[in-house]
Amino acid sequence: MYEHHFKLALLPFENTPDGRFFFASEQHREALAAIEYTIRMRKGFVLVTGEVGTGKTTVGRVMRDRCSEHVTLVEVTYGHLGREELLRQVLRAIGLQTESDADHSVLVEQLRGFLQEQLRVDRPVVLFIDEAQTLADEVLEELRLMSNLDTATAKAIQIVLVGQPELRLRLRDPVHSALRQRIVMARQIEPLNFQETGQYIYHRIRAASVDAGDPGVTFNVDVINTIYQFSNGIPRLINIACDSCLLMAYVREQTEITTSIVHKVMADMMPNLEICSPGVPAETAEPPALALAGAG
Repeated sequence: MYEHHFKLALLPFENTPDGRFFFASEQHREALAAIEYTIRMRKGFVLVTGEVGTGKTTVGRVMRDRCSEHVTLVEVTYGHLGREELLRQVLRAIGLQTESDADHSVLVEQLRGFLQEQLRVDRPVVLFIDEAQTLADEVLEELRLMSNLDTATAKAIQIVLVGQPELRLRLRDPVHSALRQRIVMARQIEPLNFQETGQYIYHRIRAASVDAGDPGVTFNVDVINTIYQFSNGIPRLINIACDSCLLMAYVREQTEITTSIVHKVMADMMPNLEICSPGVPAETAEPPALALAGAG
């Protein structure tokens, strides 16, 4: 409802994995590069982990957008409890019908045949699993066994595991040592630091603006510092705070997000918590990207 007021073509702080708003921080670039390298070079398994709201799913979305024309992409929903359940969903996703009474060996042979056909036409098969920490142990083992479908000269399937940090803890268990040894690339996505938080906010404002060189809203350094303290650098929480700030500024008919606005928003969001007084942390120098009020 506030798009016209701030000269926006899109809502800038929606919590959806929209690749148009991908913020390429160093760690997000590294995670994306690890996935793309693993797929391109057919290395097998890659693991990306991070706390809730740090941007793992968005990294996965960007990867899928970039690779979808060149690979056979299979997306698996989370929460599988059984090996056959996983195999059946994979086979459905690639368009293969399965008999209701088909046992595990039959399902595996169906998958093997499909993978071999894709190898013959030189088209990588990528199995993408988000929220992989929810998979049962036997499903993780089934994923490992899929790597046995490789030929003597090529990896038949590339598997991207995306999940919360607890997935790394689970993979340290000796029961998963064989799977762990097959992971060739692993990246952990951490929350943004103070400087990245400011860059992230203005990146999304520009991406959503009618004219990226002339954004219709500004955030001062104290405001960004307060949002950083509230969010601890977690993009999902940054989005929630910034969206609420834009709404309040719209209601007040302002185009600058002020400390008054952000403190009111924080008080509404955290009524029982004291808001830290504004001010850049002593160890943090003001980043050039934050001096963007009115900048092109």
